[in-house]
Amino acid sequence: MASETGIGASVKRKEDARFITGAGNYTDDINAAGQTHAVFVRSPYARARINGIDTAAAAATDGVVAVFTGADLAADEIGDLPCGWLVKSKDGSDMVVPPHPPIATECVNYVGEPYAVVIGETLEAARNGAEAVDADFEELPAVVDLDTSESADQIHESVPNNQAYDWELGDKAATDAAFDGAHHVATVDIVNNRLIPNAIEPRAALGEYDAAAGTYTLHTTSQNPHLERLVLAAFVNVAPEARLRVISPDVGGGFGSKIFVYAE
Repeated sequence: MASETGIGASVKRKEDARFITGAGNYTDDINAAGQTHAVFVRSPYARARINGIDTAAAAATDGVVAVFTGADLAADEIGDLPCGWLVKSKDGSDMVVPPHPPIATECVNYVGEPYAVVIGETLEAARNGAEAVDADFEELPAVVDLDTSESADQIHESVPNNQAYDWELGDKAATDAAFDGAHHVATVDIVNNRLIPNAIEPRAALGEYDAAAGTYTLHTTSQNPHLERLVLAAFVNVAPEARLRVISPDVGGGFGSKIFVYAE
């Protein structure tokens, strides 16, 4: 039976009132004077080679400020997104980490991967511009099944057999001995479901640049703004860490997924 105080006690929440009355302050609630809007142009294919991207019509769309592709970001020395969790294979070798540019350059490897971003004076203008981006894709075989992934087409040049690492935990010899000495052994194939932490609030970001001070401020829905700043400074090369401030206001759900840095 729960006590009135201490472990097991029913504790009244004090933080709910402003959320259930609409007084929360999320990234999308924050606006800056003269702000523009970004719309990402995303791949309709699970895997395809990018033969070319024509942004002329998009750039000429009324209200569009700029259009950027992966090549533009690379020319500006914007770095790749790092892997957020590195492990070693059972033989002690390092995990293979293929390049992950924020905007795809040569190939798209999943449905929804950004291959261009359109900046507009308004959200509607950016959306109109995004619809005008014309890309020439060569569809390629995709890998969608773990059972056949090693024999399937190689997705990344640096990852043979589509295997980033071969990991194990525990004492193999002791485990084998336990099975060898067992009276009965049952073999079961277990399919582990894909984990998708769907938060009510999607990805969101508002960036500001202070030309006089030479500093950047990023408001974003993040569970780890300190890591966000470190990655954007050290790996993506947005700005030196001392000139970059990351503010995480109220977060509309994350469940671990908003610890990492995404292209958006």
